[in-house]
Amino acid sequence: MIQRFSIAKLFLLITLAAVASLTVRQAFMGADWAKAVSLVVFAAMLWVAIHMMFGLLGYAFMVLAQTLTPEKGQSPFATDVPAPQIIPPKNVESE
Repeated sequence: MIQRFSIAKLFLLITLAAVASLTVRQAFMGADWAKAVSLVVFAAMLWVAIHMMFGLLGYAFMVLAQTLTPEKGQSPFATDVPAPQIIPPKNVESE
């Protein structure tokens, strides 16, 4: 299903983009608070990117390990039906 955008979500997105642009502009102009906020946001984005990279690397190793390990053998005696019972069940209705 296609994502639907409401006008409120678009206003929120535009507001966040404006605040981010203002913060980056103030950081380039030399404001210390803007430098700190920009550094924290950049560090958070870098942290997320590194963890995504580690996740993809782990997934690649998992797929590689699954391709290198041989498949488990199956018993030639395994069937889809249960084995016949050695001791027949008691007839509960007769007692």
